[in-house]
Amino acid sequence: MPLDHFVSQVHLRNFYSDDERGCLVGVKKDDLKKFYPWSENICRRPDGSTNDYLQEPRAIEDFLTRVEPNYNAAIDAVRRREIDTDQVYVIAGFVAYVMSASPTAMRMGKPHLAATLQSAVEILDAQGLIPPAPDELGNKRLSDLLGDGSVQITIDEKYPQAIGISQIEGRVHVFGNALWDVMFADPADGAFFTSDFPIGLGPSYDPSVVSKTVPLAPDVAVRIHPLLRERGKEPDFSFPGFRAKFRRLKGKEIREINRGLVQAAETMVFYNRDAEWLLPFVRRNRDFRADSTVSKIPTPTGGSMIVARQGVVPYARPTLKQHDG
Repeated sequence: MPLDHFVSQVHLRNFYSDDERGCLVGVKKDDLKKFYPWSENICRRPDGSTNDYLQEPRAIEDFLTRVEPNYNAAIDAVRRREIDTDQVYVIAGFVAYVMSASPTAMRMGKPHLAATLQSAVEILDAQGLIPPAPDELGNKRLSDLLGDGSVQITIDEKYPQAIGISQIEGRVHVFGNALWDVMFADPADGAFFTSDFPIGLGPSYDPSVVSKTVPLAPDVAVRIHPLLRERGKEPDFSFPGFRAKFRRLKGKEIREINRGLVQAAETMVFYNRDAEWLLPFVRRNRDFRADSTVSKIPTPTGGSMIVARQGVVPYARPTLKQHDG
């Protein structure tokens, strides 16, 4: 059974510390404990890339052969401000992979599917197409049982992963044909975090779109602003819509990006230095996570139009007494 990494090892290795340890400096969001892992031991799951809902269960591995071997070369091109279509594909592919196949992405995909199923039940119930429940459940309608919690819809996390993998080239198209803010950090002013979900979710130039802020290495990050007009188009990997702006950040701006990255992380964050301020910084930003919020808009058919939006939301983590060590 393979141990598949949902955050590419080549990405994580770029964040190895420059001290005598030479590995990552990790902090767990739940208990604020530091640990010092190597890339091969984290962000992995047994058979994580295998999905039996797909005709080819390991299809994502073929996709990654175009991304992971070229990741470091793509970062070097970004540093030189010489990004061509190959590098756009690699970086957009890395982001699309995390947004499609990671545990966080699978979890975020479940509320939308559950809400869509419940809406379908409500429509069918309103049309009298679902018989009442048995006597043991009070002969109630299925929509009522869902409403009072007697019956619940459970989504297999692998199903949203299968959807994400099957649509991954479309996501590469959208992320590549987008507006990119390429941001550089001077080591004297700080460095970017990464995590087990290294994508900060936030506002964009279009209020109906969520931007994706991705650390590529400690000294470089990209904020992708997708364009609504690119959704649903046939993938075009010449990326005619790609636009990039480059700028060097001040220390305050680096901290603001890191705040979003720590908040979006699932369970652990990584830095390339063992700094005293790490634990207090993670403590202040740990009670959040990336999630999908669902809104229901009633329709004349008796169901609802489902609108899902990704973002960073408050999340109550275990309250354990910790000490900055």
